[in-house]
Amino acid sequence: MTAVAAGEGWKRRDSGPVVRPYAVTGGRTEPADGEVLDLIAVVMATSKAGGNGSEASRRTPEHRKIVDLAQQPTTVADIASGTRLPVGVVRVLLADLIMLGAVKVVRQRPANQVPSDDLLKEILNGLRAL
Repeated sequence: MTAVAAGEGWKRRDSGPVVRPYAVTGGRTEPADGEVLDLIAVVMATSKAGGNGSEASRRTPEHRKIVDLAQQPTTVADIASGTRLPVGVVRVLLADLIMLGAVKVVRQRPANQVPSDDLLKEILNGLRAL
């Protein structure tokens, strides 16, 4: 190994991550449960997110950052942006947290499921009453 020459410094912090993404997930490329979250899937931290002492201490800094970002409902894409991790890595880490009960997926109504005509009429009548 060679020593750092005089005048040469350490690389800048913004030159890239120190740990490769596959190391963050332990080499896993897919969630353990097999369910891949969409980019627009909304996740939110649960009351178990704080965890007890031993569980919280086993979490990685990336897990803790995700839980912090998920205190408000947020999308997978926003979490990837907030953590500066690739989406694939975030999906694997989110699956870990879902299995631990620290975060949950907020299920949205499917796009093909429309409200009933009666409900729409009630809304329209309510708006007209204003």
